[in-house]
Amino acid sequence: MNELNETRRLHKSYILFPLFSVLKSLLPFFILVVLKGLNWSAIPWYLYAGGIAVVLLPSLLYGWLKWRKFSYTLQEDRIVLRRGMFVREEISIYFSRIHAVQTQQPLIQRILRIAQLKIETPGGSKEADGVLPALRVDEAKRVERWLYQKRSEAVVKDPAAITPEQQMETSSEETGIHGEYAGIEGEPGTESGLGSAHERGVDSRLSRVDGLEVPEPVETEVPVQQEPLLRLSAGRLFVGALTTMNLPLLLVFATGTYSFADDLLPDHFYRRLVEEAGSLPAIWWLGLIPLMFLLAWILSAVLFTIKYAGFTVEREGGNISIVSGLLERKKHVFSPTKVQAVAIREGLLRQPFGYAEVEIYVLTSEKEKKMMLHPLLPMREVNELLASIVPQYELQADIAKPPPRALWLFLRWKLLIAMLVGIAGTIYFGMVGIGLFVLLPVFGLWGYARYKDEGLNIYGKQLLIRHRQISRLTVLMRRPHVVTVNAIATSRQRARSLLTVEATLMVNRGGWKATFLDQAHAVAVQNWMHQAARHAVPSKI
Repeated sequence: MNELNETRRLHKSYILFPLFSVLKSLLPFFILVVLKGLNWSAIPWYLYAGGIAVVLLPSLLYGWLKWRKFSYTLQEDRIVLRRGMFVREEISIYFSRIHAVQTQQPLIQRILRIAQLKIETPGGSKEADGVLPALRVDEAKRVERWLYQKRSEAVVKDPAAITPEQQMETSSEETGIHGEYAGIEGEPGTESGLGSAHERGVDSRLSRVDGLEVPEPVETEVPVQQEPLLRLSAGRLFVGALTTMNLPLLLVFATGTYSFADDLLPDHFYRRLVEEAGSLPAIWWLGLIPLMFLLAWILSAVLFTIKYAGFTVEREGGNISIVSGLLERKKHVFSPTKVQAVAIREGLLRQPFGYAEVEIYVLTSEKEKKMMLHPLLPMREVNELLASIVPQYELQADIAKPPPRALWLFLRWKLLIAMLVGIAGTIYFGMVGIGLFVLLPVFGLWGYARYKDEGLNIYGKQLLIRHRQISRLTVLMRRPHVVTVNAIATSRQRARSLLTVEATLMVNRGGWKATFLDQAHAVAVQNWMHQAARHAVPSKI
């Protein structure tokens, strides 16, 4: 990376990108034609040749022009991207403004054995401010390391250029309440709550500039040391997928099958299917529900395994990288200080065996802010995993639960819905529909499980919120990252001194909540939000 101000071009395989896009858009059409049983031999050869030429030649010409007009230049203080055929666009990204650099391999790049480089800046677009979509894999990694090095040098030369997000990474002082945060706070008895730089696995070459710790400049390009933290086999991933109940996928699968069956199936087969379906008894229609659920479950397991194949977590200097994907190889690089929350999800099939999946919410300009940290982990090993990657978080066993007077609030609507479904089923299906009353104990157990699992906990500067819809979700967040804490209740609930506590973060404006808690617990959380960091002491409620 010694040649500065030299115009560089993408890999020539970028010429094929428009062709791949056209073929992708035409794929559903080809599938419909094949399923309809078109007689391909009846089509003259010149129509085949003409169709191929119409698709191939314009796509390759357009791709060549895009490749010729796309260049990038590495300068002393910035990287400059130039692109566009008719309207020229020049993007200058200064090193001091770089938020993150990621090397990824989406499907097209993986097929062509190349990589894309994404450059993000704070407050940028949802995707990325600069994208180099086609580089050799080794070249992409060299540019990534070089940009990180130059960013470190730029921060040292010009501390005023540090962005608010970068300040949040380095400052350990809480500046206010209700969303005014500055970084990872320490627990009482330590300066930062994370131990020494060596204990955190963070690059210890730091200097202080205006009260902020920033990396010292590096004169030569030094290979980043990679320390493997976690690798998962395909078998472990598939077991994790089979224990994940993906109800949204079931609905999408059922709706898609119904909507497109008349287009995908041959006409004679579809007509016969519709005619015979009308004569089927009601019990057969009820039997379709578990069948559709089974098919969606298997499909979900396969897609889950493909998405997270080759799952690897590594420490790269002071950052953590998560790499996964069989068809689209994705790499997410982040600083542990940018992790705003940890979510531990225990599904219905996992909780009885003591397993969960762990996700993290990371402050980033990229659209995808939620990342998988481990898809199938014993609950007893959660704190060990957190200590190795995000040691500022710790799962606490004790939580404050709703009082007994709140039990009826968890049961009432579920029992009412189950009763109405049973009555409607009896009216419509007759004696067969009476079986739907089995939902009464099922929904009752569901409401009782929600009552038993709901709650929260305060420990130092960490807030734990636990809530159940279908799966049990435990979220860990720290006070500097919490934007708001709200206490919500109807007048009837307030009369019973019951409140719902809801906390929101920048990475999740929808927030997380614990419902129907004692009013004293809600007041404790609000007081916790107003405590100054230097006066905070560990407390449990």
